[in-house]
Amino acid sequence: MKILFALFVVVPAFTILKAEEPDYSAFNRVLKRHVRAGKKTGIHAHLINYRALKGDADFTAALQTISAFDTAKLKTRAEKMAFYINAYNIAAIAKVLEKYPLASIRASGDGVWKETAIALAGKPYSLDGIENQVLRPMRDARIHFAIVCASLSCPDLHTEAYTAAKLQAQLEAQTRAFLANESKGLRIEGNRILQSEIFVWFKEDFGDVAAFQARYRKGLPASGERLQILYNWQLNE
Repeated sequence: MKILFALFVVVPAFTILKAEEPDYSAFNRVLKRHVRAGKKTGIHAHLINYRALKGDADFTAALQTISAFDTAKLKTRAEKMAFYINAYNIAAIAKVLEKYPLASIRASGDGVWKETAIALAGKPYSLDGIENQVLRPMRDARIHFAIVCASLSCPDLHTEAYTAAKLQAQLEAQTRAFLANESKGLRIEGNRILQSEIFVWFKEDFGDVAAFQARYRKGLPASGERLQILYNWQLNE
């Protein structure tokens, strides 16, 4: 009887402490329906059908679901990171749809990064706020290949929502794919390494950039000159 009573007490306590994540099913349907691999202005990218997405009730549902979620329920670092990566990507799409059709998310200027893009648990966030105040302080440089600012030279939008259970595999896959994409990530020309400007803008996050890149691309010139691939801000449409 004492053993049974102990089990009865422990199980409810575990249930109370168990963290939650939002229901990403609507967002997953949006990603499956409107994201396709393609090529535009010489850049291989996952292209988004914003025109069709604009009238998709599933995107409205995805936005409402993540906005209404109680962020206090996110207990682990992985849950928080996955949540805010998804929030950034949904918010970036929403910013495009606010003014669509447009040629670039920067069409109205760089102030777009500071504008309110989404409300999460009643708190307004800009894209800049999610990236620099929430995600970068988590100190995992791979987040730069998961958040997508709706531009051709951005890393590709993943075709499923990030979740705590899959996060490590998803971040590894995204990083590897970006560095394998010679049209915008990293390419070798003789003894020169042409790299995305992401490695310059966020150099402090990567630490030893060469060592980071070598984890994902073999055969990089050890002392090659590093040049930047000009960032294309054209909409990833």
